[in-house]
Amino acid sequence: MKHLKTGLIALVMLLALAPLAQLAAAEDNRVLVTVNSGEPQTQAMAMILTRQLVERGATVQVLLCDQGGVMGTKAYDGPVMKGPDATAQQIMRGVMQAGAKVSVCALFLPNSDFTRDDLIDGVDVATPPQMGEFMIHGTRFLNF
Repeated sequence: MKHLKTGLIALVMLLALAPLAQLAAAEDNRVLVTVNSGEPQTQAMAMILTRQLVERGATVQVLLCDQGGVMGTKAYDGPVMKGPDATAQQIMRGVMQAGAKVSVCALFLPNSDFTRDDLIDGVDVATPPQMGEFMIHGTRFLNF
């Protein structure tokens, strides 16, 4: 009976700690996805692959810059891609809903005709210190 009680206590403790292990694994699985391209297929594929990372538990930040920054604005007018039957921005919105953080780079707004008010809901403006902090911790990089 004593062994059964000890075994049950150990099982309960293991189950209680499992979510913490998953959290630690997600923090170790960090990915920065940069989208600089203005090409719709490239943007859509970037978002499709990003969605796959998020679904597999990665902590993902998407950084939109240069022509890719337009995807984060209300002015984006990309074509509907065959396959996902969505624009790159629509796919990106799904990625955001799944948990990825999306920002335009710090240089995008001051070097374009866009303002913060032109950004779609949920898209922020990244700062170099924020990105530096995210990148320093064993982050992997995908560039599109």
